[in-house]
Amino acid sequence: MKKTIFVVALSVAGFIAVWRFEPGPVHNTASVAQAPPSTSAPSTSVAPPAPTSANPADPTTSSTPDSANATVTTQGTAESSRYGTVQVQVTFTGSRMVAVTLLQAPDDGRALTALPRLQEEAMKAQNADIDTITGATETSESYKTSLQAAIDARGSR
Repeated sequence: MKKTIFVVALSVAGFIAVWRFEPGPVHNTASVAQAPPSTSAPSTSVAPPAPTSANPADPTTSSTPDSANATVTTQGTAESSRYGTVQVQVTFTGSRMVAVTLLQAPDDGRALTALPRLQEEAMKAQNADIDTITGATETSESYKTSLQAAIDARGSR
């Protein structure tokens, strides 16, 4: 009987310890490639148009860019969480996302493995409706919010 009480008490103590466990950031030696941080709000830029005619004096052709194939780069908002700040820059050609670049990213923890996976999923989905990475929920939500802001900024130009 004494053994049973002792075993039950230890089991309860172990259960409480596991139940109250709160994982923190994981320190990893890998790094995420980052562009220099930007202090601006969401913005857009359009690449200069290429001439559409070999003869600029020809009145039947136009030198204005074909907006369906224009290259546009937008920045998302800088989204902060307790694990760091995430900000993305998206390059579009026409309506297709061709590149997602990290401008700001946490430099340790689970974000190091989550951010490349989020980038891959965003490129596949071509929108911000992507799955959250287990164990990096706050970083995933920050990434998706910044990505959506960049997509929205492109739509408002």
